[in-house]
Amino acid sequence: MRKIAILGQVNQAIPIFLDILRLQYPQDEIQVDIVANLAPEDNETLIYPYETPGIQCREVFHSDWKRSPETELILGSIGKSRAAIFDFFQERYQIHAADYSTNIHPTAVIAETAGFGYGLHMSPHSTLTPYATLGNFVVVNRHVSIGHHSVLEDFVTINPGATVAGICHLGKGVIIGAGAIVIDKINIGENTLVGAGSVVTKDLPANVVAYGSPAKVVRER
Repeated sequence: MRKIAILGQVNQAIPIFLDILRLQYPQDEIQVDIVANLAPEDNETLIYPYETPGIQCREVFHSDWKRSPETELILGSIGKSRAAIFDFFQERYQIHAADYSTNIHPTAVIAETAGFGYGLHMSPHSTLTPYATLGNFVVVNRHVSIGHHSVLEDFVTINPGATVAGICHLGKGVIIGAGAIVIDKINIGENTLVGAGSVVTKDLPANVVAYGSPAKVVRER
């Protein structure tokens, strides 16, 4: 029996995690605790189904959950709530970055010289090319390419179909919208959001929203 706890209940993300787990461990019996840190009335994601054939799931509120040593941990979001969920379980249960497992789809391609931190999520047909370096809790969505020698800091999110070219540096918490392109040798400051379909041709500062082709800063974030 493989025991896994998904910390934080974000129902849109849970079936993505479960699908990858089923593919990673096709012969194993899998039991998953979904550990909520929000009361049901405060969680708008509960309307989305997540049941996945072959995986036993149990919903439990965080105060009723007890971690066992053999349980693998997955951070329960691939969206903007990741940092808040991480902070919640770190502060209350002393669960740190090194305690989290990766969640990587079997079709993802990772170069031998690429590196990544804890809690990485990679969706189908995503690619890390040589010497790309990723921090903790980075999300690389489906059909995303991360170019050679690029650095993505903690909690960076790359949405579906986006491309980050070579020798780029994306600061902590950066979000790259679906289908966007970041050309070579671009630096993007922390917490900046690049809109869907944008083309980033110049460096962007921290804490802004930018979009367009070429991408331009439209407001602070």
